[in-house]
Amino acid sequence: MLNPEDYLASLNIFRIKVHTPYPIGPVNTYLIKSAPYTLIDTGPDTDEARKTLTEGLAKAGVTPEQIDRVILTHSHTDHSGLAKWLNSISGAQILVHRLEFRKMQPGYDFYKERIPFLLETGLSGPELDEIINDVDPVPAPILPESGFRLVEGGELLEFSDRKLRTVYVPGHSSGHIGLHDEDNQIFFAGDFVLKRITPNPLMEPREPDLQERLPVLSQYLASLETFASTPVKLVLPGHGKLIEGNRETAEKAVRHHKNRLDYYLKLINDREITAWQLMRLAFPGIGGFEGLFMAISEVIAHLDYLVSSGVVDTSKREGVYYYRLKNN
Repeated sequence: MLNPEDYLASLNIFRIKVHTPYPIGPVNTYLIKSAPYTLIDTGPDTDEARKTLTEGLAKAGVTPEQIDRVILTHSHTDHSGLAKWLNSISGAQILVHRLEFRKMQPGYDFYKERIPFLLETGLSGPELDEIINDVDPVPAPILPESGFRLVEGGELLEFSDRKLRTVYVPGHSSGHIGLHDEDNQIFFAGDFVLKRITPNPLMEPREPDLQERLPVLSQYLASLETFASTPVKLVLPGHGKLIEGNRETAEKAVRHHKNRLDYYLKLINDREITAWQLMRLAFPGIGGFEGLFMAISEVIAHLDYLVSSGVVDTSKREGVYYYRLKNN
């Protein structure tokens, strides 16, 4: 195969690195310069992101006003924040999974939905305040009142010279999708897989009963299994470098989570422990939203998997869940 970037250019696909204020760095957005001109993910709603996106489009000979369609892999601010702006200046149709719609409505409260789950971990009031008070520097993404389309996964999106199929790959976000160019064996992955790190299985409520937590790690591992069997020559992730092939990346992610499951079992050992206590053992000294919420999400995801696998028992006392090894 050609150099990956040259291969993309030969297919009229252009990667644009859009600025974000987050530690992970810029987000990869992808322009497909075939009718209808389509942008996959947008970057966050900041002046710097708008500037870098506009400059990246200009290098490909396109203006924001020429974008006909925006496909969002998921609703996180670094991937979806500029969708409404693009719709306002070009009339671009926005495609997003049905389970991300609720998260892109005015007044959506990310923390309010998750506070009951956080309290069940056994954290203290000051620790909860530390998470809630670590405010996102970027405005929350909001869909326009019209001009959007909700997808489920499996839809075939047509261009003048190709087709993309939406692929439902939950785990990092409940409504995360990838996009598969079956003819050219390209997969637009968003945050589903990345080259250098394994995406966090974030704590999520289940729709329509928001009091129930999704089994995000089970979802993610199932998504990886489907992904590994998909014919893919080049993976286009939402951050970092392009990835040649998919099987090794999928296997690496599965190994990572199996190693983490073993690690948490060793930490639990013969004790009864809360999820928060386990998180403090696994991630000593961590703080703030980027640290605490990400860390407790990972721990809860792995504990839920261990409980559903019958390896760990859990019981609830005074609103807090306690975990122990089965038969201990």
